[in-house]
Amino acid sequence: MLDIKLSGNDGFFEYNDERYKQIIEKFNEIDPTEVSSLVNRLAALSGFTFYTGSFYRPIKIDPIPRILTRAEFQEMGLELRKRMIAINRLLYDVYHDKPSRLSEELVVKSPYFRPEMFGFDPPHGIYVHIMGEDIVKVNGNPIILEDNVRVPSGMSYAKKSQEIVESILKLGMRSTDGLNTMTKTLINASETRDPVIAILTEGTYNSAYFEHKFYSDRMNLLLIEPSDLRYSQGEVLAKTVEGDVKIDVIYRRIEDLDILTPGLMKAYLRGDVSLVNAPGTGIADDKMTFCFMPQIMEDYGIRSSLRQPFSLPAEEAKEETLEKLVLKRREGYGGTGTFIMSELDRDKRAVILKEVRKNPSAFIAQEFIDFDTVLSVIDDKLYETYADLRFFQFTEGISDLVLSRVAPVGSKITNNSSGGLVKPVWVK
Repeated sequence: MLDIKLSGNDGFFEYNDERYKQIIEKFNEIDPTEVSSLVNRLAALSGFTFYTGSFYRPIKIDPIPRILTRAEFQEMGLELRKRMIAINRLLYDVYHDKPSRLSEELVVKSPYFRPEMFGFDPPHGIYVHIMGEDIVKVNGNPIILEDNVRVPSGMSYAKKSQEIVESILKLGMRSTDGLNTMTKTLINASETRDPVIAILTEGTYNSAYFEHKFYSDRMNLLLIEPSDLRYSQGEVLAKTVEGDVKIDVIYRRIEDLDILTPGLMKAYLRGDVSLVNAPGTGIADDKMTFCFMPQIMEDYGIRSSLRQPFSLPAEEAKEETLEKLVLKRREGYGGTGTFIMSELDRDKRAVILKEVRKNPSAFIAQEFIDFDTVLSVIDDKLYETYADLRFFQFTEGISDLVLSRVAPVGSKITNNSSGGLVKPVWVK
């Protein structure tokens, strides 16, 4: 039988579920550590990397798949579709000066607010075409932790990890609709019948450059950098080896449009090009907005069964409760700026609390969620670990490519930039 290093957690261990019988039997027949070693050698040879800011770190793969039943996957699609509708309606109201749950102060102080978007109607009225929604399970039930609507990444990691693990284990694990759904979404983001679509990247030093190149290769999209763009007579042109090409849709994977692509924002506002996602959507990505999402959905008459942790602006939390909560910087991402206070030592807690007291409007406080654990191969041992799920919701539907990120042993922070692994997900 598998020798698992248990965490001592009394919570729900996902792999006790009957759905994992086939996988557990498979790993009782073969050495999981040998599978892990082979999988990660193949991943490294294929350039499966994440840029950390100073070097390319191989993305480590935990080869024991997670399983989602078709029924729970479809239910998640229904719930996230509702959330996408609410977020798009919220952004329309904000940028058309209509009443919303968000105060004027919250909006204008958001680092992602774009005043140029006031009064502008994006193509088809859609601001957010692609969302990356972070989900954990508690006793098998999903809870949403974050909305990612600026430049959500990770679907390529889901696809690549699944392909590599399947090539070794031969489980019949495949996801076929994810890239097609993304392609349809990008095509429909334009009002042109047969649009030319490009992915805009900062280049090889972007942390998710693997993903940019992956989409370009798999979806036959132009991969362009800011220096490739120019503007002429109402057209956005990209320089290629075959000459300039008019671009209709840009799937932007950069945030600093004004610095890196001067002129692109004006071209977008003139209607010369479509941008996915629209600039200024980060207001809905702001963790302060997350605090109000249940009320926002209720305001729009949208009923959702998908729970989120109780969250509130840190300045509204009682001083004596802060040390029991999770504190998050409102503009944080990639695991940075997230502090599970109960897991920090006294000195670190004191530093964070001092920062919160000094600038409380920069933080939210969130209920601590002790979420379900999974089975993982890390190096040469089997461990019980914490893992989340990132679902990708598009205007054209939910992707069956789902990313699961595994926290390092002893941690609940799952992001790649924090040293996490990725685990294939099988929608079965």
